[in-house]
Amino acid sequence: MTLEEVYNKIEQNKDASINLLCELLKIPSIAAKETGGPEAIEFLSKYFEEAGFTYFLAETSGNPVFCAEMNVGADKTLLFYDHYDVQPEDPIDLWDSPPFEPTIRNGKIFARGVSDNKGEIICRLQAIKAYNEVFGKPPVNVKFVIEGEEEVGSPNLEEFVNNNKKFINDADGCIWEFGGRDGDGIQEVYLGVKGILYLHLKTNTIGRDVHSGYTQFVNNAAYEMSWALASLKDRNDRILVPGFYDNIPEPSPEDMKIIEDFNLKENLFKENFGVDNFRLNLTGLDMKKKYFLEPTCNICGLWSGYQGPGGKTVTPNEAFAKVDFRLVPGQDATDLVAKIRKFWDDNGFQHIEITSWDGYPAAQTSINDSFAKQVVDTIKDIENHEPVIWPMVGGSGPMYLFEGVPCISIGCGNANANAHAPNENIFIDDFVIGMKTIANLIHRF
Repeated sequence: MTLEEVYNKIEQNKDASINLLCELLKIPSIAAKETGGPEAIEFLSKYFEEAGFTYFLAETSGNPVFCAEMNVGADKTLLFYDHYDVQPEDPIDLWDSPPFEPTIRNGKIFARGVSDNKGEIICRLQAIKAYNEVFGKPPVNVKFVIEGEEEVGSPNLEEFVNNNKKFINDADGCIWEFGGRDGDGIQEVYLGVKGILYLHLKTNTIGRDVHSGYTQFVNNAAYEMSWALASLKDRNDRILVPGFYDNIPEPSPEDMKIIEDFNLKENLFKENFGVDNFRLNLTGLDMKKKYFLEPTCNICGLWSGYQGPGGKTVTPNEAFAKVDFRLVPGQDATDLVAKIRKFWDDNGFQHIEITSWDGYPAAQTSINDSFAKQVVDTIKDIENHEPVIWPMVGGSGPMYLFEGVPCISIGCGNANANAHAPNENIFIDDFVIGMKTIANLIHRF
């Protein structure tokens, strides 16, 4: 019995794996629209049980979390975190084929959720099945946590983790939901995610909209919101809230080495974003340090006053905004909300209401962690090249909840997978290589 036999089994089962994935992709399990969740759970229950897993549904205040386990009495346990919900399919008219009718074109599978994250669920399940067909059982215990609300911010995952700590804490390593290849086809390894703070803002300055001829008598809500937002940071992106940068540790020598060696491929980013230069004309190490090590402040939405056709000369009485901050290790969302509130109160913006907010901290695994090293060695073995190692990505996820468990992201996505967008896709070849990668990792782990 060898890994080569497992790889051959994966190739033999390729069509069956594709068909299984397409079955799951037909289910429109969209948490934002509250559709398809029960059908997705029914699917997972059937096929994980067929693969030899025991499973249970962990009820939450929202969608249940599907948990599966294959306990072989091993000393080590490998955990997979995934999600069965997907993004809404809109805008539907930009899809070349129906989003919930999986279609194969030019060696790719196109469907909503195929990259994020249903392709990974089936990739990992089928890898374990192929391994067991050859070896009889895995050499480690295997667990899955598959939630149904990731695409709406995982509002109830903390509740799940608090009620199922032993199921999580028994794990010696976790493969997180996403991953793939860069534009040059090099496999990427992600060591962490930034945290996030998201604010919903509102202000009322007068009792009603006022004729703009009287604008000198009243406070314009649109200006008040704009001035409050402008106060948060300067033109050089320095966030001006006192204490905002407190508690951020200096990067470790290992992180700095990864950042210095990292190939940001600036021209590809510029082409993708449609810009000639990055903000502040940053480049090289300065740009990489800003991206990996600094928090951000970003206006996601801002609206007030008349939005219809033609003109309407009013001074608006209400204004609204949505703002996000991407956080780095050491920052706490609750602490920062209090600091922002005090900053605005001290500077004449008491009327800016934080109507609601949510957020959570960053999470990161050290490159020196033994699990991280095993994942990197697995990629080298399968791909015959060094992976691109991301010390942290700009996006966020609830990785921090899996405290004490090293979490690494790898997967079978690609640089143009269009996750969250029309024509989401994965390459079939990447799907197959992904299964071989998981089999190799299980064997190595």
